[in-house]
Amino acid sequence: MKSVSREQHFHWGIIFPGAVSTMGIFLIRQAFMDIPREVEESAIIDGAGPIQIFWKILFPMVRPSLGVLSILSFVGSWNNFLWPLLVLNDPQKYPITLGLYQLQGAFSANTRLIAAGAMIALLPILVVFIFFQRYFIQSATSSAVKG
Repeated sequence: MKSVSREQHFHWGIIFPGAVSTMGIFLIRQAFMDIPREVEESAIIDGAGPIQIFWKILFPMVRPSLGVLSILSFVGSWNNFLWPLLVLNDPQKYPITLGLYQLQGAFSANTRLIAAGAMIALLPILVVFIFFQRYFIQSATSSAVKG
């Protein structure tokens, strides 16, 4: 069995708390609560089992909400500052937000370097948002009240 060093445990200490959030649980719960009970009942009448109902009917209906949750979770984890500062000891393993913080000195700051680092830190967030944008819009329009 391969032994895990103490430094590798700190990575799990960063990953696990960000994996589940109460806001995410509430968002997905609300997405499932918005699905009419009649949809599930009609699938049961058609002979679908519980797994088929979930994967072929319910899961595609909540996919826009999962896209929104993915965007919000990624942005929240990417911009996380305090938790990695408390958990990590090695500056080589700091995320980009802590790296930008390290660029600021006690008496002076290289604002051009910090601004360039902030633009680099923004690129992954833009890519994720562009990729999941259609889910974000679908979630907003599907939750609208229909008359």
